[in-house]
Amino acid sequence: MDAALWRSDAAFASLATFPLVAAGGFWYLPVVDETAFRKLVSGERRGPAAAGFRYVLWLMQWPYRAVIGARNLGYRLRIFPSHSVEARVISVGNLTTGGTGKTPLVAWLAEHLRKTGHRVGLLSRGYRGEDNGTGNDEKKLLEALCGDIPHVQDPDRVSGANQAINAHECNVLILDDGFQHRRLGRDLDIVLVDATCPFGFGHLLPRGLLREPTGSLGRSSIIVLTRVDHLDPTQRDSLKQQVMTLAGHDRVAEATFPTVGLVNADGSTQSLEELSGARVAAFCGIGNPEAFFDSLSVIARQAFPDHHLYTDDDLDTLARWADESGADLLLTTRKDLVKIPRRQLGRTPLWAVDTGLNWVSGLDVVEQGLEGVLLNCSPKDDRSSPAVHRSARA
Repeated sequence: MDAALWRSDAAFASLATFPLVAAGGFWYLPVVDETAFRKLVSGERRGPAAAGFRYVLWLMQWPYRAVIGARNLGYRLRIFPSHSVEARVISVGNLTTGGTGKTPLVAWLAEHLRKTGHRVGLLSRGYRGEDNGTGNDEKKLLEALCGDIPHVQDPDRVSGANQAINAHECNVLILDDGFQHRRLGRDLDIVLVDATCPFGFGHLLPRGLLREPTGSLGRSSIIVLTRVDHLDPTQRDSLKQQVMTLAGHDRVAEATFPTVGLVNADGSTQSLEELSGARVAAFCGIGNPEAFFDSLSVIARQAFPDHHLYTDDDLDTLARWADESGADLLLTTRKDLVKIPRRQLGRTPLWAVDTGLNWVSGLDVVEQGLEGVLLNCSPKDDRSSPAVHRSARA
């Protein structure tokens, strides 16, 4: 196979996700319903048919593993180069599919770096964006959270980085969902691990949720354990020791995403007290819908595929569903709300849950990592000096 094809992140994404797409040919759930797919691969869904599907998916993970292994070996041996750009690059990524909390962390990093006077830019692929050029839900949400920080979406992350540097004079770039996109070199690799499902049920895609083997944590600079409030202290300590062993370092932080209030489509806010005594129905189209639903007390719930683009028919159906459920209030995530410019669906008010980022431990680890990367990188730095932390990490 041509080396240029292997070096292309877009081509790799097509190759590496082929088993998952193929799995959808055997059964629609992996493509359509994240909740049902999780129940399948976790073993919660039982019976001969489910066991048979799991066996098929187990077989299909091996070609995926081969592609991942060959690609990582190519970067480790420097057969495939990582390209440097004239800015510091901080990658935020994960090992698994589904929501681990990257967006809140990216927003926190962007504001933290901007306050220090750096010209910050955001980079992402733009997966499942709208055809009108406004970008996908993650870009819209980050624009709402980060104000005027420029955000470039381009499947070619190197090209996107150069756009951010040339058009916006950025000297620090935050690469969203960048852990597997190794073609763009980075100075810091922050990897998020969701404490509620840290290792994707122990299998690679499509049998589990792992995008690459757990040993890849050895490439990380810092690990952030998210949703640690769902574990008791003993479980937290055990998970922390496990990830430190896999990573080969102790640079681990812990974070939670507390609910801070409600927000609607026009930006109005309400306190959580408004939920007291209300009959609430909830829906979302995110990678880990159960994490959202489990944080609420609801009378009905409905999950859509991750990054779902809501049509008028979808919204009309949701309005009828809310009426039939007897709901006083509809709740969704902010990631979903940015795609629904309505204050209510039918007769039912629509609000999004607004969450924050709370550092439980390890904030000093994160800040020290950032300081090390930004050493000698002043707000006026033209990025002419090489970054001592930059690497394609083996």
